[in-house]
Amino acid sequence: MSTEPYSPVFTRENRTELFTLEECNKILANLLADKNEQGVLLNFNIVPATEHTGFLGEYFHLYFQYQLEDQKDVQTSRLFVKSVIFQNANMEFYMEKMGLIEKEIKLYDLLNELKKFSKHVWSAKCYFTRKDLFVMQNVEDMGYVALPPGTRFLNENQMGPILKSLATLHASSIAYEKQQGKTIGVEFRKWLKEVSVDPEVEWYTTGLRAVLAVAAIHPDVLDNPEAQEYIAQELPRCLDKVYCMVNPSPVHRNVFVHRDAWNANVFYHKEKPHEERSILVDFQLCRYSPPAMDFHLVTYLNLEPFSRKKMIGSLIETYYDALAEEFREMGVNPYQEQLSKQEFEQSLNDFSLFGATYNCIAATVLRLPDNYLKNLKDERPEDFHRFCNVDRSADVLRLMKNHPEFADYMYDCVGDLLALTYHKLH
Repeated sequence: MSTEPYSPVFTRENRTELFTLEECNKILANLLADKNEQGVLLNFNIVPATEHTGFLGEYFHLYFQYQLEDQKDVQTSRLFVKSVIFQNANMEFYMEKMGLIEKEIKLYDLLNELKKFSKHVWSAKCYFTRKDLFVMQNVEDMGYVALPPGTRFLNENQMGPILKSLATLHASSIAYEKQQGKTIGVEFRKWLKEVSVDPEVEWYTTGLRAVLAVAAIHPDVLDNPEAQEYIAQELPRCLDKVYCMVNPSPVHRNVFVHRDAWNANVFYHKEKPHEERSILVDFQLCRYSPPAMDFHLVTYLNLEPFSRKKMIGSLIETYYDALAEEFREMGVNPYQEQLSKQEFEQSLNDFSLFGATYNCIAATVLRLPDNYLKNLKDERPEDFHRFCNVDRSADVLRLMKNHPEFADYMYDCVGDLLALTYHKLH
């Protein structure tokens, strides 16, 4: 648990320091190279991307005004910038996020290669990286839109494009390995380390303690002495299994997994939102793991527990049909890659505890009522640091008491976890 005093760090004075003129010329050259064009930069401007409110970084739009070679008309382009958080950040928190964004930067080299293996669009192209930021295509200018603000859960039609994008990502990683004669997990080992599910990661362990506190007051076990003893003594050790599950599997086929495809990290095609694949963003939590890891997270994080149980069979079909189609296009034999449908379904069963546990912990951050965490970050940064990295159990229990809808959701999520642990044994 963090005991360091809260002390904000400011790594730069303002956004105009983000880029040098030389860097902007390089970015423009990379952008125009896609169309075999050359141009002269006239002006650039950096504007905060106010539509993005993530907690792990700062977001900007980079505007270019330029003239193409042998043309007088002034052209305008907009790119998206993600930078390490630099305002109102505790030093320890800042260094942790610096590591996350550095990981994401390194992985975009791989992602640009993976995009070549499928005709489907599923991610944006990266044009420039630096140790503290990266610049990429603006997803909205590619013709994709985010879900409406306030979207909490998805329906089956909305789940399809995400599952298909993940299938393309997974298949592309296998095709890449076959073409290169390399293993992604080895080649990018340094950048595919676990950064969220680890006993040393305070975000996770503070969330885990909050989940155990909710489990102890769950209506199904509140008056059950045997269950209370299990939750206090056995459940923490049982959930330690998850730490091993997130590593490359010695049994199942591993692929490059996104592992953060909840609704804030996906964009839908403006004209064909249910037909075309979604664009995936935010690759900072990627690992080399079985596809089941992505499937569990995308279904747990985007669906209410009741809805997930109701449509899980159909969602498995949607994902695996897309995976099989990509395999055919890429000349990959699923049986040779240990990814027959039967093997995939077995892996879903083997990693179910990971999905349920992660969903419970994520709920203590993603499902808080009334923009609680955003307001905490903006108005009480020291309490925001405490909530993220020191202790959030009391806050979660208080919010459950004051917000019945949040309480019901937490009980549903923890109920799924108890079904895989205590109720499975008793």
